[in-house]
Amino acid sequence: MVADSVDIHLPGLGRLLRLSGCPEVADALVAAMPGWPMRVTPASGLAPAIRLRRAYDGEGDENGGYVQHAPGLRGGLVLPTPVAAVCSLIADIVAALCERRAELIGLHCGSVEIEGQLVLFPASHRAGKSTLTAAFAAAGCRVFGDDVLALTAEGDGMALGISPRLRLPLPDIANPDLVAYAERHAGPEDPRYRYLSLPEAELAAHGERRPIGAIVLLERDDTLCDPDLVTLAPGEGLLQLLCQNFSHDVPTEALMTRFAPLMTRLPCLLLRYSEPLAAAQCLMARMTSGRIVAGNVSASLLGRHSVPGERLPSGWDKVALDERFGPCPGVRDYPVGEELFLIDTASGALHRLNSSGQAAWRLLGEEALTVADVADLLVEHHGDVSKPDVEADVQALFGWMVEARLIESR
Repeated sequence: MVADSVDIHLPGLGRLLRLSGCPEVADALVAAMPGWPMRVTPASGLAPAIRLRRAYDGEGDENGGYVQHAPGLRGGLVLPTPVAAVCSLIADIVAALCERRAELIGLHCGSVEIEGQLVLFPASHRAGKSTLTAAFAAAGCRVFGDDVLALTAEGDGMALGISPRLRLPLPDIANPDLVAYAERHAGPEDPRYRYLSLPEAELAAHGERRPIGAIVLLERDDTLCDPDLVTLAPGEGLLQLLCQNFSHDVPTEALMTRFAPLMTRLPCLLLRYSEPLAAAQCLMARMTSGRIVAGNVSASLLGRHSVPGERLPSGWDKVALDERFGPCPGVRDYPVGEELFLIDTASGALHRLNSSGQAAWRLLGEEALTVADVADLLVEHHGDVSKPDVEADVQALFGWMVEARLIESR
């Protein structure tokens, strides 16, 4: 055993991690998790499942590095810097927490407290959630996390006590006040990332909880002069939460029972912005004014889609007008606002319908119907629509649902 090997103990997780020959990583880990108290002791006994050691000659790059071993890391993972090692170790620590405490769902999102409630920013590729989280801190908000938040069984957000991690360099467009704040609170960093060392009052401690007040999706657009907030259908936020969580072993149906009630009462917004501090101030003004409420966005019958990335199958519009259909066994439905989410419990596949599609699905749940039957009922209900157009839409909808194994011929 390396002489300066230490074991890391975390509340609720016990002796979780061993570090060998890398005291600088231990120091950086403590600095990156100030709100999650840990105990560092000399290594003893059998090594825990997560281990990190200094790389031997030939394992790392010319500047050395570290090798991490953990369940799922066959052969080990080479990490070039202490900060890179900390990033990887924190990911495994969070995974261990979610595995140990099955009632928690780890959400991949940024989160800040505004007016006693949490605003969540689900992860989106290069949308700048970590920089935006730092901007909220600079504007006076408490940070609950920039990358992960635990969702409790009661539907509250629970902080883990991990510092925000900025991607370097900061964008050229960043406000000088934000740049100065990031410099003033600089913690461990390498050429790629910097952890912020926030005052205790600006970072929620591990275990602190707050109710969730809004889901905000992000779109960074450097051509915008001013931030823009757009109200979205609740289903947009629901899809992001379903796609951006760490509970990969939890069936989609079980996740829906947790997320769907949450989304029926939460506003979902799109924040389009270029400069992070201006965006944070814009959203704070809207949240504190009480002008954000849950809203629904209607769409056409065919304005429905499955989980992002799933394409409609071929032949989706080839259904006879006089063939009767009903729901397949094992399909569960979850209404969210004016939309409906359908889950095939056998495969776990998730599908989404808007208000018009929801009406068609409800009709099929009463009795087996043909395309013509459903079209007639919808025309009778709406009154001012073209029957051929509605019939074509319903035929396409039926074809899609047949291919998705949501309905079957009767």
